[in-house]
Amino acid sequence: MADHREAQYLRLRNLGGSDTVTMLDDIEPPEPEYLTPARRGKGVSHRFRRLFSKKVVIFVSLLFNIAAFWALLASSHPHDRILTYFLTIHIFDSLAPALSAVENERVVFSSAFGIERSPFQGEPSPANDELWADLYDFGITRVSAAEARPMDNKTLPVPDERGGYLVQLAVFHQLHCLNLIRKGIYGDVDFSNIDDLMGIEHLDHCIDMLRQSIMCNSDVTPITFARTSLDSSMKVVAEVVHTCRSFSKIQQWAWNRRVVENIDKNKVVTGDPLGWGSYVYSP
Repeated sequence: MADHREAQYLRLRNLGGSDTVTMLDDIEPPEPEYLTPARRGKGVSHRFRRLFSKKVVIFVSLLFNIAAFWALLASSHPHDRILTYFLTIHIFDSLAPALSAVENERVVFSSAFGIERSPFQGEPSPANDELWADLYDFGITRVSAAEARPMDNKTLPVPDERGGYLVQLAVFHQLHCLNLIRKGIYGDVDFSNIDDLMGIEHLDHCIDMLRQSIMCNSDVTPITFARTSLDSSMKVVAEVVHTCRSFSKIQQWAWNRRVVENIDKNKVVTGDPLGWGSYVYSP
């Protein structure tokens, strides 16, 4: 029975950050297809056909989903409204460039108590600081004009010869924020400093960003209750199965598209495909 559960589910306590780092370090990031010159020949390459077919499937699926979405909106039945909710998530999620990397997996969370503690826990040290940094600290991401065009929000083009547009996946910003809060809990936070990275204003920003993210994603996994024996009080069971997005797949997607070289953040790009080089934002 135990072997069956291990085969069916993952346990986060066994997924150390070093495993993911090894995967990333061992792979030389390929030149993204959308940034390389088109190869001319008698036939279309297999890779291009596969990419084109995938995009056609996504496009057709999106059209059917939009039609179904509007049909469901007209219904007042609770079951239909539930379907509409999940359909809405799917439609608007499809605007994200990294959607192609999303794969679901079933994961058993660790309780983070006792023997369930992970290598990411504990007082900051060179070892766990490195684990945390390896989760997200590999720069920003380059996407093509075709990937950027459907996004809800504009972004600036990459100011270099390769082109493309700059993005950072929200999950990496959230991990950055959580890491800062972790360090702040164990260290001395200067509550009078509003400018420094570990200043209270930045940490307060991080707390509220994580609040918004948690509420946005609203994990509805049922947390269960159990007893250790029939004569003991019931307790919450944290080690339950969650349906998660594969973090390693998303991390690899961003790593392969990372902007490796330093860029001139003051350079204004003109003549970019989407005309976003002059984009300015005022909150």
